[in-house]
Amino acid sequence: MSLLIDILILALLAGVLGYAYLVDRRVRNLVAVLRDLEPVVGQFSAAVDKSEDSVAAMKSVTESLQEQKAAAAAVPRQTDSPSFHSIRPTAQKKPAGVASVTGKADMVRSFFDTVRSREA
Repeated sequence: MSLLIDILILALLAGVLGYAYLVDRRVRNLVAVLRDLEPVVGQFSAAVDKSEDSVAAMKSVTESLQEQKAAAAAVPRQTDSPSFHSIRPTAQKKPAGVASVTGKADMVRSFFDTVRSREA
């Protein structure tokens, strides 16, 4: 009986060693792939940094333009002749198939109505 238990323990140990070898090979392959991906990840990181800098620059330019526009609007213009300014909004054409919605429920209802009309 003890011989049977010893053989069973040896078989289990051989199985564990085989599984450990398999895991070791997979980890080595993973490390090799990660080493190959390192330049790509570095380039991606640099691109993200560059895009963050671009967004910050665009934001600062937009803010400065808004400040200039507000400063220009605060200064009254001197004109030699009187001018007419209409307070009526200009009529804008809506593209075909576009509906005006005010709330979330109207938007959802409009979406399903549009889908139903396309199915018919």
